[in-house]
Amino acid sequence: MTDLIDRYLAAVARDLPEAQRADITAELRDEIMSEIEAREDELGRPLSRSELEADLVAFGHPLVVAGRYRRTRYLIGPEVFPFWWAGLRAALSVVAALHVALIILVIVGGEATAQVVDGAAPSLISTLIFTFGGVTLVCAGIERWGKPRFLARWKPANLPPAQGKTRSRFEILVEIMMGFGVLLWWTGVIHFRNVMPVVELRVDLAPVWRVWFWPIAAYFTGELAMNLHSLLRPGRVRLNRILMLMRNLVGAAILVAVLRDGHIVVVSSPYIPPDVLTQVQANFDRGFRVGLVATILIFLWLSVVQVWRLRQLPKGSD
Repeated sequence: MTDLIDRYLAAVARDLPEAQRADITAELRDEIMSEIEAREDELGRPLSRSELEADLVAFGHPLVVAGRYRRTRYLIGPEVFPFWWAGLRAALSVVAALHVALIILVIVGGEATAQVVDGAAPSLISTLIFTFGGVTLVCAGIERWGKPRFLARWKPANLPPAQGKTRSRFEILVEIMMGFGVLLWWTGVIHFRNVMPVVELRVDLAPVWRVWFWPIAAYFTGELAMNLHSLLRPGRVRLNRILMLMRNLVGAAILVAVLRDGHIVVVSSPYIPPDVLTQVQANFDRGFRVGLVATILIFLWLSVVQVWRLRQLPKGSD
């Protein structure tokens, strides 16, 4: 029956580190033989083949026994697992926010934008599989090579505040994705439909928007940077709120400058008589002016809210 023990130890040895294989195998042989001798003394007879097999099964599967002697015993161990789970949830939030933003862009942009999205964006299933695999591989690498250094790389000051309302990670991600989409539209990478098919009425931005092209592009870029900072450094509460205050004030200032021109959009149609088109133009300008005034008031109100929240922060807080 020693052939069973030899086969068992050989199976264990195949998965042991080569440098320690002989020593560990000898140690395991002594331990198994000691258990067998104790069982035989207890029974007062040699073990049968089936009893020996049962003892080896109780001792453990060869892969499990060999795993006890490996330097890395887990693909993702108990220390890294919470980071894997948090990272997976964050990555899935990014995927969800991206697809929500793409759906909104397709609804607003129409067929032309849908064709661009279909050609550039991967399918949801492949994105989810890639996300799961990517997060798992990164955490497995941390488990294998960088666990002590990674686990020590954090600061209590970078944690979100214990009190006060803060934006959720999903909310920030949706803002990032939508801001990126608007920036692509503003720079001409993607196009939204600007024709009303029922009356063939075309609506374009007035020349005043071209005057403010670069300030507005800088505004959208700065908003993206601000949201990324809020996402990555939620503990920098004071700085994040100051950045949001600056964003609101800059947005209000740009819209005030545009509003002063009075001519917000340009409407055109080959089928509408000129006198009617002039009235349509006036109605559109009036409606857009009301919208801009409302947006300016919202920006100013949000600025007041940020000032109030800044004043509520305890002294010495980050």
